[in-house]
Amino acid sequence: MKMNLRLFDDPTYTVTVYKDEHMSAASASPDTGVAKDATVTLTLTPASGYEVADVEVISGGVTIYEGDSVTFTMGTANVVLNVKSQADNKYKVTENCYCCLNNGAPVLLRRNMELVYGKNGAIIDIKGTPTAVTLSADIIANLLESGVIVKDNPAWHGEPEPSDS
Repeated sequence: MKMNLRLFDDPTYTVTVYKDEHMSAASASPDTGVAKDATVTLTLTPASGYEVADVEVISGGVTIYEGDSVTFTMGTANVVLNVKSQADNKYKVTENCYCCLNNGAPVLLRRNMELVYGKNGAIIDIKGTPTAVTLSADIIANLLESGVIVKDNPAWHGEPEPSDS
């Protein structure tokens, strides 16, 4: 009896990355011939003045992991992603002032400190302090309204540190 065996290659898949107009580059590596369980790394470069807001999985059923790099593990279907950007949420403190955190603890905002919104837009980190401090969106809105913080201007970078007086 003669048997004909036919061997099949393991299936491979593709990764397609779409980006909005404020992303300078968005790509996946590898993006073709990707085997199941392979790690795919995304390279996401927003245009000046923008940051990555979201990596939407349109198809392929993968979970995006964000840490030191943005990756996912390939499943058993082609993957389509859409990368969305948002304007940088950077602000500069215009004058020294105290404000209260959500828990009532006071924090000193010093002139020229840089404030950066978190990804969800609801909290900020105060750069230049020994520990991260979070403020609610309501507190940020009040600081903006009072003029204590203003939208960041790249020309301000490199200014001398403010004095304590």
